Amino acid sequence: MDAIDLKLKALHTDITKFVDQTNSNKTAIRNMQTQLDAVDLKSQNPLFQGREFVKSAGQEIVESSAFTEARADAFRGKTIRINMSGSAFPRSVKASITDTALGTQTTGTIALVRLPGVTGLPQQELRIRDLLKVVKLTYGNAYDWIQQSTRTNAASPQVEAAAKSESTYLWNSLSDTVKTIAHYTNVSRQALDDTDWVRTMIDSELMYGLALKEENEILQGDGTGQHLKGLITQATAYNTGLNVTADTKLDKLRHAKLQARLAGLGTFAPDGMVLNPTDMAAIELIKDETGGANKGLYVVGDPKGGTPVKYVWGLPVVESDSIAAGTFLVGAFKTGAMLVDRMEATLEISYEHASNFITNMATVLCEERIGLACTRPGAFIYGTGF
Repeated sequence: MDAIDLKLKALHTDITKFVDQTNSNKTAIRNMQTQLDAVDLKSQNPLFQGREFVKSAGQEIVESSAFTEARADAFRGKTIRINMSGSAFPRSVKASITDTALGTQTTGTIALVRLPGVTGLPQQELRIRDLLKVVKLTYGNAYDWIQQSTRTNAASPQVEAAAKSESTYLWNSLSDTVKTIAHYTNVSRQALDDTDWVRTMIDSELMYGLALKEENEILQGDGTGQHLKGLITQATAYNTGLNVTADTKLDKLRHAKLQARLAGLGTFAPDGMVLNPTDMAAIELIKDETGGANKGLYVVGDPKGGTPVKYVWGLPVVESDSIAAGTFLVGAFKTGAMLVDRMEATLEISYEHASNFITNMATVLCEERIGLACTRPGAFIYGTGF
C-alpha cells in the first residue's frame, strides 16, 4: 500500500504541475491577446495610420546616449535633448485650437457677450411745442376764441359843447375742433415676456412717431379733414419788397422780424424763429470782409464755443428738421397762438383686439387729441427762397 500511495502522490504532484502550467499558459495567452488588441486598436487610430510603429517617447529618452551619459554622471548639471520627430506621438499630428475652430453662437462653444443698451435709429429733436402756450381742454371736442377784428379810434381834442367823436370796436369768434393723432403696432406676448427691452423700445418709438407727426401738423397742417391748420398755412407771406441787392440770410431775417413787428405791434411782437439746421449753419458761416472776401471774422458763429440757445437779431432760434431748408418762420409764438391739449399722449396695450387672444398677440396703441388756435395769424411771417 505504501508503494501505491507513493505513486498516487507522485501522480497528484504531476497533475498539479500540469494544471499550474496550463493556467500559466492561459495567462500568457490572455496577455498576448491584450497586446494584440492594443496593436489592432492603435492601427485603427487616424493619427497612426500610415506610420511605422516606433518607440514611445519614454523609450526614446531612456535608451538615448544622452540619457546614458547623464546617468553615469548622476545627472549633475545635465540637460537631455531628444529629437522626437520619430516618436509614437509626433507633434505634427496635433490640431490647433482656435476661436474659428470652436465657433460661436448656437453651433459653437464660445458664449456671446451682449453689450449694454439698444442702439435705435436716429431721432430728430422736437421743440416746436415748447414755443407755444399750451391750454388744457377738460371736456368736449370743440373750442372757440374771441378775436378783435375792428378798432376805429376816433379819440381827438374836443370843442366845448360840441359832440364827441365815436370810436368803433368789433369782435368775432372763431372755432375749431380737436383732432386725434394715433398709431399702433402689434407684438407677440412671447416677445414682451422674453425680451425685457422690447416694450420700452416700442413705447419710445410710438411716442416719438406721435410727437414727430404733431410737430409737422403744428407747422404745416393744411386744415383739411382731420389735419390741424398749421402756423405756416395761416402765416403772412414774407414781403420780398423789403429786400435790397446782395441781401444775405441775416438781412432777410431782419426784414421778416420788422414785418412781424409792424403787424403785431408791441402786443404780438415776434419772440422766436424756426430755421432748418442747414440754413442756420449757413448763417453761422457768414464772415465780414475784413482782409477780403471770406477772410474776415465770423459775424454770428463762434468756432471756439457756443450757447445752448442760439440768437439771431435778439430772437431765439429753434433749429428744426420739420421746416424745409430754404424757408423760415418768424413770429409771436407765445402770444399769437395756443396749442390745445384735450388728451395728452397716452400708451395702451390690449390682448383682446381682433384675434389677439387666440394668437398670443398684443396691440400697443399710442394716441393724443390736440387742437391749434392761431389767434393772430398776422403775427407770423413765412418766407421761402431763403
